[in-house]
Amino acid sequence: MLAPMSQPAPQQTASEDRLARFRRLRGQLAPARDPSEVLVQGGYVERPDSVGRRIAAELELAPASSHVLIGGVGSGKTTELLVVDLILDAVDDTEALFVDVSRRHDIGRMKPGVVLAQVGLALTEWMDASTPGQQSRMAKSAADTLRALALGYIDPPWDPEPDYDETPGILDPPEQLDDAVQPFANCIRTLLGELSDLRPHFVVLLDGLDRMIDVSKFEEIVRQDIKALLSLGIGIVLVGPLRALYGVNKVLLEFFERSYYQPWLDVERDEGARQLLRSMLTQRVEPTVFEEKAIDRLVGSSGGVARDLFALAQSACLEAYLQGIDQIGVSQVEASVDAFGRKHMQGLRPEEIEVLQRVRTRREFVHTSESDLGLLMTRRVLEYRDRNQQPRYVVHPTIARFLKAMEP
Repeated sequence: MLAPMSQPAPQQTASEDRLARFRRLRGQLAPARDPSEVLVQGGYVERPDSVGRRIAAELELAPASSHVLIGGVGSGKTTELLVVDLILDAVDDTEALFVDVSRRHDIGRMKPGVVLAQVGLALTEWMDASTPGQQSRMAKSAADTLRALALGYIDPPWDPEPDYDETPGILDPPEQLDDAVQPFANCIRTLLGELSDLRPHFVVLLDGLDRMIDVSKFEEIVRQDIKALLSLGIGIVLVGPLRALYGVNKVLLEFFERSYYQPWLDVERDEGARQLLRSMLTQRVEPTVFEEKAIDRLVGSSGGVARDLFALAQSACLEAYLQGIDQIGVSQVEASVDAFGRKHMQGLRPEEIEVLQRVRTRREFVHTSESDLGLLMTRRVLEYRDRNQQPRYVVHPTIARFLKAMEP
């Protein structure tokens, strides 16, 4: 199971000068810091209701099951995916492959076959590392074909197509895949057969698809690539786009056996959430970096969004460096909060400001348009869930005072 992450943040040495110290602090507070690095270095703080542990338990019992995790930017979805990876590493008959689809492909140009290609490459790399020089001729051919299909080729490694015409029938079986997808599925099936004695079960952890803006493209991936992987007996955990949770797009969740929502932490009403964010911050840097009141202000201003917490803390770190101050206090945090709020007020249209004012004063938010959904996706509106999964909406704390100042 996942070991507790309690390794303390590195302390400043006597010989470390001020510039080196602030460079180090800035790196430790990076909002987009690789979550796997944070886990390894002891900066991970587990949520009491860890979605990752729940999904991992489901996959331990049913390795071929399918799961989708939805949540806003900065809610910790990637970290939970890595938690699943760590837990499944301890299961002897199951191998989890973590695949960030945005690392090898432009997320704005997704199409059927791309996810299968990346899963195939990950499976090929695992096979090469686990059974060096021991693969059968058929497995080697499948691996070569996968690489050629995914990365391009000059001379195809597979046999040419037969020189006779084929007339398809009128019926399309439900399991039928697009022509662009089927070759990848065939190669993956061969590799799974080769590796079945070594690992009876494979689970794919797919990150990056939550960045897809075009839901119709996401639907194509689900209907083709995800369907193909499930037909091969591969378990799936997919991080999906927030818009898939709302309106007609919600039907996409029906493709998965389980769906999970990762909400932002309600620091306004939940003391446990506040303490959790405090721990996230103090696990990354030594306790003396921030004044106590500055930490409280950072936590409250983050709105319960971990990424915003670190963005604000990093900006306050810059303010302290500019002012020649060694410990970050409330005034540096206030300057950071002000800059963050002004940035998020920029570009708002009058109708969006009207919606935000309604959320701020009456806590009412009915997302009926792309514009409304955009306010959620950009975290200008935050959604919290109570224990009964009932939603509550607030505006981001950093823009609340600007909206109040705009009241007639």
